[in-house]
Amino acid sequence: MSQAIPILTYHRIDNDGLSTSTEPATFGQHMNWLADHGWRSLTTNEFAFYANRQNKFPAKSFLLTFDDGYESVASNAFPVLKDLNFHSICFVATRHMRQSGSHPGSSSTDDANFLTWEQLRNLQASGLMEVHSHTHAHAQSTDYTESQLKADLTTSLDLLSTELALPRTCFRHLAWPWGYSNDTSREIARKAGFRYQYTVSRSAYLSSSPLEDIPRTCYDGATLVNFTAQLRLQCGPLSGLWHAAYPLMRRVRHAPVRSFLRQRAASSNAASEIEPV
Repeated sequence: MSQAIPILTYHRIDNDGLSTSTEPATFGQHMNWLADHGWRSLTTNEFAFYANRQNKFPAKSFLLTFDDGYESVASNAFPVLKDLNFHSICFVATRHMRQSGSHPGSSSTDDANFLTWEQLRNLQASGLMEVHSHTHAHAQSTDYTESQLKADLTTSLDLLSTELALPRTCFRHLAWPWGYSNDTSREIARKAGFRYQYTVSRSAYLSSSPLEDIPRTCYDGATLVNFTAQLRLQCGPLSGLWHAAYPLMRRVRHAPVRSFLRQRAASSNAASEIEPV
């Protein structure tokens, strides 16, 4: 069994009670539990170094990520990370970032739920939080044509590079919205420069995990008990059994949905072949 590296994902760190919300106190419990039990956060460069060489990661390593770019990441999550000296990645949907100037593709939204570019520059400058792409419009990649997806990813890269004053080559990590991608979209992203692409799955990263389909587990709203239980499943003594069984359970759980979609597609195709009266 290869070494299992958990990759944690959160969205909003607030008290709004939404499905994507984690209360600040609960988030603090998660992070303090990790610190108290000797866990060490990885930077993207460290993750890339060990993953590309398939070397053994430092013991009790994990990668911490935030999706979408909510303001609460700066106001509620970052102070906890700073106290613990934990590194993280903030995957932002660039369309929603505020006060982004006149650069083409910038959003005119003034939704206070999202970070400003100035906040992102400060987070990046801290050395503890790296900013990377969650696409531009936060749409499902499979809903795009190839040219539309290429344009979306290019806009995201342009904005990140311009607003953060960093070369485009600094932004090699991409988290797909909802974790959805396919061979075509991953190839388009790879050609755009995204070497590391992330999905969503209740699996840790293994040496056998493709770097263009890196699994992350979402812990939004998880109690401390559920948080530690999932970590133990993925990284504890029985993690080998979990990683062998989980893909099978996932296929069984998703089989009815896939069957329904196939039947609907077949019915649609059959209907389209009937000549109009």
